[in-house]
Amino acid sequence: MRQKENRPSAGDAYGTVPFNCVNDSTDMSEFQDLPYNGLLKAVTDDYLDGLDEDADLPFESIEAELLQATNNAIEEYNLGPRDPNAPMGAPIKDAYPNAKAPADRVRKLKAMTPWQVASVIIRLYHAVGIRLNGQEGDGNFDVGVYQSDGERRGLYDTRTETVRRLITALHPGISDVDMRNTENKLRVLVPKVEPCKDKALVPVNNGIFDYENKILLDFDPKYVFTSKSNVDFVPNAQNPVIHNDQDGTDWDVVSWMEELSDDPEVVKVLWQVLGASLRPNMPWNKSVWLYSTQGNNGKGTFCALVRNLLGKGSWASIPLKDFGQDFMLEELTRVQAIITDENDVGTYIDKAATLKSVITGDPFLLNRKYKAPMPCLFRGLMIQCVNEIPKLKDKSESMYRRLLVIPFEKRFEGCERKYIKDDYLGRKDVLEYVLFHTLYEMDFDEFSVPEASEKSLDVFRVDNDPLRQFADEVFDQATWDLLPCKFLYDLYRYWFQTNVPQGKMLSRNSFYSSLELIAPEYGWQLQDKVRSANRMDVPEMLILEYQVQEWMNHDYRGNDKMRLAQPDVKDSYRGYVRNKVGSIPAYMVSGETTASEEIDSNR
Repeated sequence: MRQKENRPSAGDAYGTVPFNCVNDSTDMSEFQDLPYNGLLKAVTDDYLDGLDEDADLPFESIEAELLQATNNAIEEYNLGPRDPNAPMGAPIKDAYPNAKAPADRVRKLKAMTPWQVASVIIRLYHAVGIRLNGQEGDGNFDVGVYQSDGERRGLYDTRTETVRRLITALHPGISDVDMRNTENKLRVLVPKVEPCKDKALVPVNNGIFDYENKILLDFDPKYVFTSKSNVDFVPNAQNPVIHNDQDGTDWDVVSWMEELSDDPEVVKVLWQVLGASLRPNMPWNKSVWLYSTQGNNGKGTFCALVRNLLGKGSWASIPLKDFGQDFMLEELTRVQAIITDENDVGTYIDKAATLKSVITGDPFLLNRKYKAPMPCLFRGLMIQCVNEIPKLKDKSESMYRRLLVIPFEKRFEGCERKYIKDDYLGRKDVLEYVLFHTLYEMDFDEFSVPEASEKSLDVFRVDNDPLRQFADEVFDQATWDLLPCKFLYDLYRYWFQTNVPQGKMLSRNSFYSSLELIAPEYGWQLQDKVRSANRMDVPEMLILEYQVQEWMNHDYRGNDKMRLAQPDVKDSYRGYVRNKVGSIPAYMVSGETTASEEIDSNR
């Protein structure tokens, strides 16, 4: 900041009066009738109004000038009005007959007050209170200071150390008590604002890119962002080709992206993931899970590209298991992406509510150390790398539809080129092309979902849910066209003991209600009082495979195991009916293979 043209210096503005005496005829009546707090406010506002907010002024100059102006005003306040009849050079007691008694005088300041420091920060450094959840009047905000230069140019920095560093620069000798008081004053005084929600505006290193109109705007304090890409938007940036003299190879990022998968649809959605990471205000409503059971598949290198595209301070690494832990999500108040390379094998997510809210931008309760819990919103994209399907307690479709599972099926064993990750993907010209291509040359507002992703999600559904594993196996293998509810639960108990011995079995009622939701996916419908004739007339081999004692034909005493799997049944049942009658195994028609042989062959 600089002083505006024709603005008198702070001393001139309040009279050239020494701090310890007044012996001239300068008129100083401006602050005489104000209470002390009003005096502080008036002199501070007047000083700040006289500064040009677009120019730099050293911290020490701000402190010295405002302190001088304040003490001049205090002097005026203590002396009262000058007697107009007093001659020039008259003693103070004669020139100022209404001066306050020594005991009533206000002491001059040795440093700015916490209120003054807070006021300077608000006026000159555009400090604001950035709401964390979009609600007014609940104290749920972070103080952010606008950065007009440096690597965070154009952003509001909400880090506590940034605010404290600014306070200390304005008041180098500030005590711990006054530091806390200044922070409290800031929270009271700052105007409360919402983070920028415009879906089209994308903060990049050299401005704000308007995605809708494809133009670059200048930074402006009115656009409230706390993170950005650290890469410049360069019009018509070209895809650079890098030659490696050591191995004789040529490399470019477009070809490299195409090498990550043989499926063009997967490559397409990976480009979309890069673009989505740059656009935090777009509600993607999906978390990207990069999935492969083997190493050296490119997941980690792709994540390195996303991190480089965003830059330091704009992303956080938060494993899936941490979404159920206290104090692990504080970074979400100031970043625009979650990028996690590693998730522990065997990860189990017991509490998925926070995870789901973070994915869809809904409020979640944020616990921060030494602060009260508060509702918060996260706007941005989450990318998780998984080598094994994590187990989720929440097996609802509302969870599954939040997931975009992208398979990485290729392996680069024996042909690793570490310089791609360590060097090429961090180069300025490579990143500028990726940013230009994803923001200017691509247009999309939702992810395309490759068939490979749909299949991977189906596998995930089954692997994550023992009931789906049961349904996947039983509905496909069943020979009956009517499966009574009681039979299915009895079968489930034996199946569970065999396949998930350490797991927790569903209760009967939970089993019934959960199975009803997923059975239609397998072509079975729940019906009441269904006649068993022509639907349960053949042996059900699942009875023998899992030794379901309750449904064996105990009246039969012979050696034909097929007869054991054909119990006497009731006339009707409440149960699941196959939509279309499936084919009957060959041994039931020809009699060439015994039931026991069929069972053994299927094991």
